[in-house]
Amino acid sequence: MIKAIDVTGEFIKKEMNFEIEKGSKTVFIFEKEEQGNEFLKIITGIKNPEKGEIIFMGKNLKETTRDNLFKLRKKTGIVFKTGGLISNLKAWENLILPALYHKLDDEEKIIKKGIELLRKLEFKKEPMSSVAELTNFEKRIIGIARAVLMNPEIIILEYPLYGLEESKKKWLIEKIQELAGSNTLLYILDSERESLLIEKADLIKYAEN
Repeated sequence: MIKAIDVTGEFIKKEMNFEIEKGSKTVFIFEKEEQGNEFLKIITGIKNPEKGEIIFMGKNLKETTRDNLFKLRKKTGIVFKTGGLISNLKAWENLILPALYHKLDDEEKIIKKGIELLRKLEFKKEPMSSVAELTNFEKRIIGIARAVLMNPEIIILEYPLYGLEESKKKWLIEKIQELAGSNTLLYILDSERESLLIEKADLIKYAEN
């Protein structure tokens, strides 16, 4: 599904070589946050590596067209550290508008699935709350729900457990894996202390300077 060949970047100095299989759960651990953030951009084609190649779902990201890159991103759910929400949209709008824009299903089904995802993730705020009213954890919940609603082939989570209490970490991991089902999961972490994730991983990779 994703293959890296001798990849380096501005912050990732040691060559990275790996292959992520479809349906796997993979954990990447970075020494610094800027390395993890750059890694996310490189494997999704937002940023080119300084050296090496990324093969994403059979496409070399350096050589693929913008149209093909757009199609690949439709198959990719990304959950950013802070949720990656648009500040001038309501929580509910952040959740459903991407799925509506890409016409992944009819509007009624998307709305119904969105409501069900908020219920499963125990989102307790009013769905039409502004982003400013949400805690970082609630923003992450909306980001996870939005990624799942896109029905992607792979979900990439950037520091999903950052700043959470241990009880919330365990709960969130279980929810993510329940909602993702058999889809591929890729976690980006900044610590190997997250044993709950590491125990469940099929592949663990460390990025070092």
